[in-house]
Amino acid sequence: MFERPAPDRPRFAETLLAVRPHHLANAVVAFLFASTGPVALILTIGIAGGLSTETLSSWIFIGFAGGGAITFAMSWFYKQPLAFAWTISGTAIAGQALLKYPFAEIVGAYMVTGAVMILLGITSGFKAIMRFVPQPIVMAMVAGVFLKFGILAVDAFDKELRIALAALIAWIVFSFWKPVARFLPPVLMALLAAGYMAVDGGQFALQQELTLQIARPDIVQPVFSKAALLDLVLPLLVSVLALQNAQGIAILRVSGHDPPTNTSTFMCGAGSLLFAAYSSVNTCMTGPTNAILASSGAVRFHFVGAYLWAVLAVAFGLLSPVVTRLALSVPESFIYIIGGLAMLPVLQQAFTAGFGGRFAIGATVSLVVTVTDLIPGVNVNLLGIGAPFWGLVFGAATSLLLERRDYAALIADGNGAPAPRRQVEEETADTQAAAPKALSGPGPGRTPADSGRLPDGPIAVISPAPGPDTSRVLIALREKGLAYRLVEGVSDNPLNRNPLVRFGAPAGEEAQGEVALYDTRTILDYLETVRPVPPLMPVDPAEVFEVKTWEALTEGVNAAAVDLYIAGARGEPAETPGGDGDWIARRRTRMRDGLATAAAMLGDRPFAVGAQFSRGDIALAAMLAHLDRQLPGEDWRAAWPALAVWFEEIRERGALSAVLNG
Repeated sequence: MFERPAPDRPRFAETLLAVRPHHLANAVVAFLFASTGPVALILTIGIAGGLSTETLSSWIFIGFAGGGAITFAMSWFYKQPLAFAWTISGTAIAGQALLKYPFAEIVGAYMVTGAVMILLGITSGFKAIMRFVPQPIVMAMVAGVFLKFGILAVDAFDKELRIALAALIAWIVFSFWKPVARFLPPVLMALLAAGYMAVDGGQFALQQELTLQIARPDIVQPVFSKAALLDLVLPLLVSVLALQNAQGIAILRVSGHDPPTNTSTFMCGAGSLLFAAYSSVNTCMTGPTNAILASSGAVRFHFVGAYLWAVLAVAFGLLSPVVTRLALSVPESFIYIIGGLAMLPVLQQAFTAGFGGRFAIGATVSLVVTVTDLIPGVNVNLLGIGAPFWGLVFGAATSLLLERRDYAALIADGNGAPAPRRQVEEETADTQAAAPKALSGPGPGRTPADSGRLPDGPIAVISPAPGPDTSRVLIALREKGLAYRLVEGVSDNPLNRNPLVRFGAPAGEEAQGEVALYDTRTILDYLETVRPVPPLMPVDPAEVFEVKTWEALTEGVNAAAVDLYIAGARGEPAETPGGDGDWIARRRTRMRDGLATAAAMLGDRPFAVGAQFSRGDIALAAMLAHLDRQLPGEDWRAAWPALAVWFEEIRERGALSAVLNG
């Protein structure tokens, strides 16, 4: 029913040591997003609907404080960013409902919606539904929703040029200044620069005098009206699950996390049921907030940003009468430009995941329908439900009609997305038991070269032992958005190579249609041929040669490192003249010469080859990660600090973090 928690839940000391400036920057930016425009929406619809000041204060208090408490608990329990708050789209629905129903009847609809979500969480109902909605279509919807933040950032230059320009310059400077950016994140510096300009220009002005005041909850007695329930429960349910939770889950998956769908659905229902009594609209897993919290830094420490956001949210809730006045004094252009810069990596991920592989037609329809919300005068609001939901519906329906082969593959291997690291590890025992006793090459009449496309069946990565070669294949699969199953410890690989990849036969075909490939470079070449987007090999022949050079160099270092690891495990002497010690010394020299060559070739460039991420970066990062695991005593970071800085930055990339930090 509920997903298993993280086995190594963070301790207080570990969390304190993991805090970095970008965690604070992300938390503050996400907090500003939640505490400005959305709060203004609550105040606007509340005043228009005749709600009292006490009711509005209670709504803001429990929405933030309760959401912050759930965020802290869930992020600790699963050791990943899981931010919860109240649904913005649900607030808009409540605003329309206030024109027709008493507020007590709307609260009754909140509670029934919460009860339905609890049931869906317990029965895995929502998870089952989302399994058949292709992730590229969901990510296209996410791209359409988040696109407005990029557009508003551009609009900020028209409204407040000084603020927007200061933020952009600071962001660009610190984005290029890589060593300093690790301690002074570009978004944080943009925030400070824009804030200075706003204060200096007199654009940050309090509307009312601030007085310390603690929020007090206002309990509402619900009324369960048949008319209100029939009119509101379905739109509210869709606003939470399809519009908010689907965004949050999809963006966290793309960022390298494995969000617990069932538990999150249950907690949204429980929060909705409890908080409705204090006037708050339904609880949801927020899309933009989770996107910002997971936008930078090492994936394994994203939960730290969620902790900080939770603290800010609880404080905001408790001090909502004061902080609301303060937040509403911030100029809109300030929020737009900072939010837009923070959302850039998220937008890039959304477009890449949405349009980098299967379901391209459905993803396009999903995006087009979703962005109608951005066009003045266009209002897709069928059955009282907004455009993002219909983007999912029409996109999935289009793919079901026009991309049937992609749907067949969806049923075979998940939902078109890479399997999260934790899920892959949990499946290992089962896949080992089901592994074939003999693995053959391409079946009769079918070879990798003439297949022309990726077979529709499941992909099994079969690795006798974890190592850099396996990591290279797994990273490439994740970069290209291909689901896989990792099978470790199989000893009957006929070629005894590490790794082997078996592409299963499409549904309905004989097993002879399978494709089995051996040797890392052969596998990577095949993936590049059948899934060219996103590219991992450059077009320039000279750069292709550079990539091959990187792969050969790192494989030599890996071989020497394996020899040293085996020698250390056997306890062989390291300094026996004329004996094994000389052999070990030669291997160590070979390894360190290779590292020196790698450091010289890389220099201070962000990528191993050219201006884009490639297989050269994958090979180098996998080599360094496994040096840390196999030979922790080899202090290569002290000898080549620039190489160490590059490694710490590149390993934060989603696919690398999921594989190398897992």
